[in-house]
Amino acid sequence: MERGTETSVGTARGDAAARGDAAGPPDAAARGGTVAIGPTAVHAWLVDLDTPGAADRPCLDASERARAASYLRPQDGARFATSRAALREVLSRYLGGEPGRLVIRSGPHGRPQLAGGGLRFSLTRSGGLALVAVALGPVGADLERVEPRLGLADVAAARFAARETACIAAGCGGSSERSFYRHWTAKEAYLKATGLGLAGLRDTELVCGASSAIWFAGRPVAGWSLSAAQIGPRYLAAVVGRQPVTSWRWLSPGRPATP
Repeated sequence: MERGTETSVGTARGDAAARGDAAGPPDAAARGGTVAIGPTAVHAWLVDLDTPGAADRPCLDASERARAASYLRPQDGARFATSRAALREVLSRYLGGEPGRLVIRSGPHGRPQLAGGGLRFSLTRSGGLALVAVALGPVGADLERVEPRLGLADVAAARFAARETACIAAGCGGSSERSFYRHWTAKEAYLKATGLGLAGLRDTELVCGASSAIWFAGRPVAGWSLSAAQIGPRYLAAVVGRQPVTSWRWLSPGRPATP
């Protein structure tokens, strides 16, 4: 596996724009297919799900609307709807056309994918934030809000390798929660990129060090690159693809993501 990369991304889109990550005004590329991506690039888009107008929800299809309405908590349904609308908006910036005309179906393990193939993507969300990773090759992304939760140590003991549980106990990421999610996001992103699903969780291992790497079944994996990021003070993210992430962007302007 190639050397892992770690970065920190601010919680306001202005931080990304100041580094030159954003390509013009929020709507400059919309419906024109003017965001290009090459075979060696991986793009990561962040979305504040609680910002009014973060994405145009009318573009959702009937199944997406039905799923949004099925959530017991209205906020959860609204966040799901915004994440799927944002996904459509992101994809339309590469493909052109109206976001609502894109045909998105459920693929293996229930993951959304474009009908007909082509552009590859991975959508993940946690709390009030979503992440869309886009590439021409296989890609997987995971995002988690770091907060105390009961049972994290039990999950690690049951589903993580002994070397990982020792690394987490030693505080590889700072706090015990941050250490757990550092490993969890990397493992999830790899399992999504490869299509292995959670069945491969136990055999997938993040080996921390000067250059963190993914191992599978006791050996380092080849041909995959891990990009880890801290998104503001509350979120950790990981993207695994054939290449490292080449740009982090916010989809639209909005307040900091502090749900």
